Amino acid sequence: MPRYLDLLPALATGKEEVFRLALEGKARPVMLINIAILGTLFGLSNLIGVIGQAGSEALTGRMLLLLSLLLILYGIFTMFAVLFGLTLIYWAAAKAFGGPGGLVLVLELIGLATLPFWLFAPLLNYAIRFRPDDGAVMSIFLVPLLLSFVWSFVLIKKSMVVGQGLSEGKATLAVACMWIFSVSAIYVFSP
Repeated sequence: MPRYLDLLPALATGKEEVFRLALEGKARPVMLINIAILGTLFGLSNLIGVIGQAGSEALTGRMLLLLSLLLILYGIFTMFAVLFGLTLIYWAAAKAFGGPGGLVLVLELIGLATLPFWLFAPLLNYAIRFRPDDGAVMSIFLVPLLLSFVWSFVLIKKSMVVGQGLSEGKATLAVACMWIFSVSAIYVFSP
């Protein structure tokens, strides 16, 4: 298996060989690294928000270190749970459009397609949780959020084509259904 850093360009562009790793049962280490990085970035977005609210002088030394570790662990667990939920939605969409499904395979395919979420999740988290009424922040984050959304759509679609054997058209419809359901669910469960 290639080194992780050597795989980054292929992960970013959704090369077929990356998703073939899941079919060959070699994707788990890469998936876990991706989820750990995603969770760390998500946790750091929480840390930046907390420091912005509490002030940097209120959090120093051991308190800052402990808070950093807790928020990073929280981020990793949160992102794993979110990706597991997305895995269930992906699995249902793949099965509905004629793919074989396979929950572990789907989890690995989702884990390989997480690079866009490295940008999307922390930015969206920070904007919604810590600056919800700041129009300037949302206007600055809007373009990166939209680009990472489109990027994630493309990567997940490629993962369905390679990993589930769907045609381009079926994969596009399946991913569109996934996103519509996901956004609807978020809207329903958001306070």
